[in-house]
Amino acid sequence: MSTDLKVLILGATGYIGGTLLVTLLKDHTSSNITTLVRDEAKKALLEPLGVKVVIGNVEDASFLQDLAEQHDVIYNFAVPFGGGDASIQALVDGLEKRANTTQVKPVLLQTSGTGSIMYGSNGEAGTDVWKDSDHDRWEALPDTAFFHSGDKIVARAAERGVISAYIIMSPTVYGQGTGPGNKLSLQVPAYVRYAKRTGQAAYIGKGENIWGNVHVQDLTDLYMMVARHALSNPSSTKATPGSHGWSNLIYGGLDTHTWGPIINLVSDQLHTRGDIANPGARSIEDGQGDMYMFGTNSFMEVSEKAKALGWKRRQPTLEEAVKLALPVSNR
Repeated sequence: MSTDLKVLILGATGYIGGTLLVTLLKDHTSSNITTLVRDEAKKALLEPLGVKVVIGNVEDASFLQDLAEQHDVIYNFAVPFGGGDASIQALVDGLEKRANTTQVKPVLLQTSGTGSIMYGSNGEAGTDVWKDSDHDRWEALPDTAFFHSGDKIVARAAERGVISAYIIMSPTVYGQGTGPGNKLSLQVPAYVRYAKRTGQAAYIGKGENIWGNVHVQDLTDLYMMVARHALSNPSSTKATPGSHGWSNLIYGGLDTHTWGPIINLVSDQLHTRGDIANPGARSIEDGQGDMYMFGTNSFMEVSEKAKALGWKRRQPTLEEAVKLALPVSNR
């Protein structure tokens, strides 16, 4: 990726966004990277890295569109589970305006999650496997599904092909982040917090429910690969005809896990360290644990699109990562 490109990152103090920022800084001029934050405290975290920091509100569509228009590549990690559509549309509008002015095709990498395809409950094992190539199936999802209405905006942009627009859909993300802000994922730390608070680890229902997973650094590698591909092949980044734009959806998972065995492994580690009094893990019902303790299923086949870019695992598996070091969690 050219160091002269103007890059904008939304969510650079977050877990994935911060890790990508630090990775990008290894071979990109810091002065050409702009980050958007909400307040002075987050600005203070980023300024030592030498990047440009802008304070603003992602709900201000006019401001966000003007900011997007000034950049060649946008990584958007500031994505709520529901809503946020106006900010996504503003990014698309700004980049399309830039493309029409400069005749150069800018790139948008939109973060999403497999929460949009969660199904089942109470730890029951799922058998329904999704693929990121199931284009008609993605189109048929209701807008009420997590992330989907925003993803559809990006899919439509990919269909128009004025910009290179991609959706990176992540499952459970694990591993230590390297950014200047949040270094922790959501799901495994939620189980750790619950165990420390109650004295014993717990999974939901039968603990047989299945999720996909990916190490945060491997996921960052995928973002970088997609960006390089889009910049190097601008003529090939328009979504495939008939795909409704979903051919530019790429699943960012490399493996699957069943939650029960993972939580028993977490319990073993916590008990050995003396962090919890009781060994083993017990079953609780959906809704009795902390947020991000799920009894649902959410997994997909490893993406053929990602494999075609050369993406593969370089980091420890989820099981290996738990054994190496449980994430530090706030009580």
